Amino acid sequence: MSNSSRKIAIIGGGWAGLSAAVKLTNHGHHVTLFESAKQLGGRARCVAFGEQRVDNGQHLLLGAYTETLNMLQLCGVKIDNALLRSPLNIKVIERQGAEFNLSPSRLPAPLNILTALLTLPSLSIRERLKTIWFLLKLRLSGFKIRRDITVRKLLRHQPEIMVKMFWEPLCIAALNTAINDASAKIFLNVLKDSFTQKPEASDLLIPKVDLANLFVHPAMQYIEEHGGTLLLGKKINSIQKINSKYTVIDADDHQYDADDIILAGSPKSTLALLEKSALLETTQEQLRQLIYEPICTIYLQYANDIRLPLPMIGLTNCTGQWIFDRHFCGQAGLMAVVISASGPHMQLDKMTLAQLVSDELTELFDWPDANSSLVIREKRATFKAHVDIDKLRPNVTTSEKNLWLCGDYTASPYPATLEAAVQSGLQCSHEIIHYMK
Repeated sequence: MSNSSRKIAIIGGGWAGLSAAVKLTNHGHHVTLFESAKQLGGRARCVAFGEQRVDNGQHLLLGAYTETLNMLQLCGVKIDNALLRSPLNIKVIERQGAEFNLSPSRLPAPLNILTALLTLPSLSIRERLKTIWFLLKLRLSGFKIRRDITVRKLLRHQPEIMVKMFWEPLCIAALNTAINDASAKIFLNVLKDSFTQKPEASDLLIPKVDLANLFVHPAMQYIEEHGGTLLLGKKINSIQKINSKYTVIDADDHQYDADDIILAGSPKSTLALLEKSALLETTQEQLRQLIYEPICTIYLQYANDIRLPLPMIGLTNCTGQWIFDRHFCGQAGLMAVVISASGPHMQLDKMTLAQLVSDELTELFDWPDANSSLVIREKRATFKAHVDIDKLRPNVTTSEKNLWLCGDYTASPYPATLEAAVQSGLQCSHEIIHYMK
């Protein structure tokens, strides 16, 4: 370790903590990453389903996720081999038979969206023009509003069919928050990055492998090859600060000295650690006010010849909201049905919920019953991206010197996504690297 390198403790091994560790080891700092679980990855981890492995939820990657793509490349991942790039085709179907299909062209933005809207058969001419005018006004405003409002209020003049079949499914998928509560500011940031850049920004990037093999394992290898240390099953109980140095104390009272500490756990675990360590009272108060939303993923295994025409299809008037065909990931006959945010489905037992969703797919696609199922509920999958949520999202820099935060909940223009997690980890590492110059 060179004289200019620092000993950095990272508490939490999700995508944010891993990204910070990769970047910091890349710059020659000695990193020790502590993870209380037996595996890394946080809320993007893998679980067994029969003889195959699946992610703990169907996570989306988009072409606009530039920091995530850069991080994968830094870790030696060959993007073309690991990800299938599919132009975004937003198809939403209703139980009563209505269908909506928006296929942006490869023309420069915003022409790619505008031409798709002009030729959308499910809209009347008046509805098409109202939607186009709405998008043009957003573009002229730079996708900004003076004060935050709900997405429902933002869309108050939009055609009902567009709200039901396009805007609402898009909002709940991106923000994991219902449009009656969701922050219009954050939603507009998502729209800006997805629909005003190059057409490739809205592409769907489908992992050909599970998320552990996509990022977690390459990141682990990179960190260890560059002198970092990974400690799994290591719960940290408290932090002590003496002068400008820190000591991390685990559940077995083992102590680890550090020049810097990055808190990269979930908001709940970070809050518990700050309370026990009597640090960052203002941040504690912010984290106490966060509200959480669940994400439920139902994996249904069918015969290998059961397929969708597209990688994903949206559903309305159903319990399920989006269905993903894992055939595109090399898992034939496997469907992942996602239900974002809270709702009556959270009160159902897993077997009842899986059967309910299977029955819906039978009705929609004339499929037989699924051969097997797996229901995964992340009860605190993301923070609720409600109006003025920005006031509760702490910065990566804190009032305590050399104590940092990272995670998808920290201050960011974006909702809680994998890209937001990677961005926060990189921002945190950049702050430390810049501080050392």
